[in-house]
Amino acid sequence: MPFIVGPTENGHERKQQVFDELEKKSNGNRNDHGDTKSVMSTLISRKNGISATSGLINFICGMIGPGCFSLAVSFKQAGLWGGFALVFIVGFLSLYSMHKIVSCSQFLAKSNGDQSLDYGEMAEAAMLNSYKWARRHAKLSKIVVNACLLAFQLGVITVFMVFAVEHVIEIWEFIADSPPPFSKSVMILMYFVPQMLLNFIGHMKLITILCLCGNVIILAAIILITKELMVHKWYPTWELNSVTGIEGISLAAGALIYSFEGQAMVLPLENSLKHPNDMTGATGVLSTAMNLVTVLYAFLGFFGYVTFGPAVQGSLTLNLPNSVLTVSIKGLLVLKIFFGSAIQLFVIVQMLLPSLRSKISEERKIIHRFLPYALRLGLMLISLCLALVVPNLMQIIPLVGITSGLLISLILPSFLDSMVFLPVYKKQGEMFKYYQKMMINAFLFILGWLFLGSGLYSSIDDIINNDV
Repeated sequence: MPFIVGPTENGHERKQQVFDELEKKSNGNRNDHGDTKSVMSTLISRKNGISATSGLINFICGMIGPGCFSLAVSFKQAGLWGGFALVFIVGFLSLYSMHKIVSCSQFLAKSNGDQSLDYGEMAEAAMLNSYKWARRHAKLSKIVVNACLLAFQLGVITVFMVFAVEHVIEIWEFIADSPPPFSKSVMILMYFVPQMLLNFIGHMKLITILCLCGNVIILAAIILITKELMVHKWYPTWELNSVTGIEGISLAAGALIYSFEGQAMVLPLENSLKHPNDMTGATGVLSTAMNLVTVLYAFLGFFGYVTFGPAVQGSLTLNLPNSVLTVSIKGLLVLKIFFGSAIQLFVIVQMLLPSLRSKISEERKIIHRFLPYALRLGLMLISLCLALVVPNLMQIIPLVGITSGLLISLILPSFLDSMVFLPVYKKQGEMFKYYQKMMINAFLFILGWLFLGSGLYSSIDDIINNDV
């Protein structure tokens, strides 16, 4: 996630949404309950917003992380041409779902003035302004969305932990010219201690700056890998699997969904743009960024697999021949991950802490003082347990992607899009748009659950059988 995700500066809370006034303002501005054309065409310009170019750079930096180095494994799991097709399918579905999230947020926000909605708030607003039966489930929808975001963030921290330890092992082997004397599980526990100490830091400005510098490290690693892919001898494509079975495709889809996951940062980014309409459109921030990222992912995945073949590891950086330069890059990646985990946890803590504090009496000052530390420790222990149970990148990444990642990126956007626009189209008498949106969203909703079921079964079976 980029730095834009998280609390606003100076600790100010996000402006509260006045959902009860939305219907009143809508009725005052138009005769029917929802005119999508008039609302969506409203142009908003913010004085302190960032430009579309800055938003594009921010979004690309947020999308391209350590997950991009695991894409070759998806090609191994799905087959060379199956993986190649799957990259573009998952990329298109991710972009389509991001557009749904932004459209829902803009429609709900503009109906009530220029309001800043995050993913959870948008879900609550969608239910409050939908069918009568849906309104009583508004709070639940916000809880479900935030729970999925929480689960995904914890999954990302777990992946970071395993990623860092596997690279530390590589560095150890290069320096000592022998494997480390500890098992991977012991090294995960050893890594957890300094990571936990860093996470106890409440002020994140220095860590954020260091993490932003980490984007340079990611770029350097991509350049090194590209150079290796271009000079290395390739496997003949006919010697590699073209397409595998449903189990392999499900695992590959999970890893790709993890890599393409950007739904959580779409609304914070859209809220920060000077012109929110720059987010959408064929040449908008979303489409431009996702097209570039998809091409990069297809390149790394395809040539990573034809270069290393069946020997490809959970991260292409682990396939790089050890030298002073490559080991230095691996060490810098570990530092990038080390500081990045602290930011991931900081976002989760800021999400949960206010609600927990509200349930504790203000007289219990000691509890209030130590609550943030206890919360950080508890969340990190969850990630630690998951890392110890699944200490392999080729298994943990698909598991995170196919569960919470799929819910955030495909299932929930389809459902919320229906809740927002179906009642509006029906009241306006636009039945063609009504049935069109209903069928598309129903198809994506069912497809998402089918992939979640098959992917979760495949991931658990892969973990139990240790088939890596």
